[in-house]
Amino acid sequence: MGESEPSASTACRQDKKMAYHKVNAEQRAQGHSPYLDNDDLQATALDLEWDMEKELEEPGFDHFCLDGAAQPPLGNSQSPDLDLEPIQPSTSPKGRFQRLQEDPDYISHYARQAPKSNHCSFSQIFKILCTVLILFILGILIGYYAHKKCPSSSASPEPNNPHVYQEILEEIKAENIQQIYRDLLQFPREEDTDVAMNILAQWTSHGLEDVQLANYSVLLDLPGSSSNTVTLKNSGECFYPSGQQCNRETKKLHARDLLYSYAAYSAKGTLEAELVDVQYGTVEDLVRIQAITNVTKKIALLKLGQSPLLYKLSLLEDAGFGGVLLYIDPCDLPKTAVLDDKAFMVSLNSGGDPSTPGYPSIDGSYRQNRSNLTTLLVQPISAVLVKKLVYLPEDSIRKDMCIPLRLPATEKKIINLNIQSVTTYKTISNVIGYLKGTIFPDRYVVIGSHHNSMNSYGGQEWTGSSAIITAFIQAVMLKAKRGWRPDRTIVFCSWGGTSFGNVGSYEWAEDLKRVLQRNVVAYVSLHNPVRGNSTLLPIASPSLQQLAAENSSFLFEALFPVHTTKTEELDPSFRLHETIAKLTGHMTLRIANEPVLPFNALDIALQVQNNLKGSQVDTHQLLAVAARLRDTAELFQSDEMRPANDPKERAPIRVRMLNDVLQSLEKNFVIRQAPPGLYRNILYRLDERTSQFSVLLEALEHCKLHQSNETIEAALSEVLNSINSAQVYFKAGLDVFETALAGKK
Repeated sequence: MGESEPSASTACRQDKKMAYHKVNAEQRAQGHSPYLDNDDLQATALDLEWDMEKELEEPGFDHFCLDGAAQPPLGNSQSPDLDLEPIQPSTSPKGRFQRLQEDPDYISHYARQAPKSNHCSFSQIFKILCTVLILFILGILIGYYAHKKCPSSSASPEPNNPHVYQEILEEIKAENIQQIYRDLLQFPREEDTDVAMNILAQWTSHGLEDVQLANYSVLLDLPGSSSNTVTLKNSGECFYPSGQQCNRETKKLHARDLLYSYAAYSAKGTLEAELVDVQYGTVEDLVRIQAITNVTKKIALLKLGQSPLLYKLSLLEDAGFGGVLLYIDPCDLPKTAVLDDKAFMVSLNSGGDPSTPGYPSIDGSYRQNRSNLTTLLVQPISAVLVKKLVYLPEDSIRKDMCIPLRLPATEKKIINLNIQSVTTYKTISNVIGYLKGTIFPDRYVVIGSHHNSMNSYGGQEWTGSSAIITAFIQAVMLKAKRGWRPDRTIVFCSWGGTSFGNVGSYEWAEDLKRVLQRNVVAYVSLHNPVRGNSTLLPIASPSLQQLAAENSSFLFEALFPVHTTKTEELDPSFRLHETIAKLTGHMTLRIANEPVLPFNALDIALQVQNNLKGSQVDTHQLLAVAARLRDTAELFQSDEMRPANDPKERAPIRVRMLNDVLQSLEKNFVIRQAPPGLYRNILYRLDERTSQFSVLLEALEHCKLHQSNETIEAALSEVLNSINSAQVYFKAGLDVFETALAGKK
């Protein structure tokens, strides 16, 4: 928030609804810095919650203007402050910025004064001739240098106007995405860096500036030379995770899928024990089971879904289990999804390189020995194998309804679980490209997709993700070549190592933590962009709930094998991909160009109050603090955001200060450490079943298991401190505005 504000003296002139002109692209230095900024590059855990942002409503196309005088170069990241013109745009009915409309009726009148005499002496004539000659020479010199320094009219920057977004989005076409998609399928996929290099070449060919690789050597958990197995002790039958019996023919036919049906970073070895059905592994399930049997070193039969996998595994580990067979109940899947005979991959990594927790995997970093992230032997299996384990009677299978799978209580199953994955260091690569902003170049809108090469799982999904972001880059750069630039810098990212726990994005964020914490405005994610063909389910930051809905499902934690024809069968015309690309592009362009960030402070306060309703713990003190937060947020929204949209009161310093406050408001709700699988931003709900704070619900469940109130008291303190911090934050913002503006008056 310490940046100085832009200043200048003259205003730009324009016709009605004409946007302010941007700095000419050819007047800017094209610096190629390897980082977003040169300040305070430090490494720590990712504090930014990467989640899908933004919106469905029509944007207000709001833009600033620069004087035609000489401009400082924008390529130098060490000096991001620009000498901008002060603006006084008018307000729109939506409360967003509009262009300043000035009186175009300006006419210059020149009057020539008649000479006093028709007779001039020789000396006077000589002086006149000398003056004319000097002026002529000066005119030639000025014209010459002006021609050298000024761009031609054909290269002059396009002003932003209400049609710019539409013109960019119209360039995104289904046939282009399909062609990019098919080109991506041709890439060799043996090494992550090879795929990244091909993506880099694609982005560069479309004109994206300053595209680079960010490489990290990270610890990955890969399949061993043979598939993991599950063996029934009573019959001696051996099964692969898919449910097929162990034999050479099956192994040869499905070798790759069999190898990659595993849990990355699981414990390794062999365990023979009784199988215990824990259903979804909720606290109620565990309390019920522990009341009737000793679960120590036994193997849990666990369904994926209802709550985060890492959280459920932490409960099972704490209860004393030794292993887990993980599956998806067919009743939890859409009727059109036929996955009964397919096993899958999961990652037990909460994020980043496990050997460098909280700091980047760069040369010289200390490497911790963390090949196993749990003491449990975890193995994903198909529903077909589960049915073989539970021996469902024929009369229990009805065609008109789905009966959830359940192990009969009277049966005792002893199984042998064999897991042999291998940890090794591999280089993963991120592709990072920049489109520099003209007005707020030190504020970044990050848009990310991911690529995958280590296995066939999610292969088509990542290809669709990469095709969409590449099509958006292609459309944006077509406009940029004609002189258009966003107000804020757009950073395009393709992450490596995502299927192993978002390794690439975490390492990059740990590497640039201080820069990102200060400069990132928003993150727009294209992870798994097209999963079906029915419902759009965007996930949004809490301050953007008016623009997108929040919805979570924990079945997506399973990565099923996706083969070459799957995506084109799902979306043969690529119209769904086109829709997602345009929606994502619209979001990104609005965030990158709206002078006032579209973050709603009051929505945060309202959600806090809603999250406290119906709580099973005493929230009297929390409600009192939440009421103060709402009052302060209302004042902030009225006293500060309203003037920012009022042409009589608006000032560039107000806009910058307001955006700084809005940009960081949710950081007050990020706690240092959350339970496994839960968001560190406590405003994020796990699902739509409840609106209460997840950390409070988890503390209540912990209390049921351990008969202790200590966890509840700690969670209450975390929530109280977060709400109070937000209230103080808004209050400080109000005070700063009042002091700064009073001083100007």
